[in-house]
Amino acid sequence: MPVKTGVERNFMDLKQFNSSPTLEGATTWEGGPNVVHRNVALLECASPSILEEALSATPLKFAVVRRISPAVVLVDHAQLGELVKFLTKKGYEPRIIS
Repeated sequence: MPVKTGVERNFMDLKQFNSSPTLEGATTWEGGPNVVHRNVALLECASPSILEEALSATPLKFAVVRRISPAVVLVDHAQLGELVKFLTKKGYEPRIIS
């Protein structure tokens, strides 16, 4: 049986409780408490280095709400369309979940 990552465990906890309060005892990949965010989209890059490059070469850094893992950030959903166009134009192919 494969071991689940922290993000996968937290997602399973959210599905189980089916509500939006902070999960007691659950932590983020950085070890801090989980926080529920609204009006955000999840942007995942293929590797942490690609995300770092995208953050430094595009206006993405201004839309980041929270860093979830080394290769995943939450971004403001209101800026999502503009960000996707800009990242695609720069040659990035982000995976977006909203």
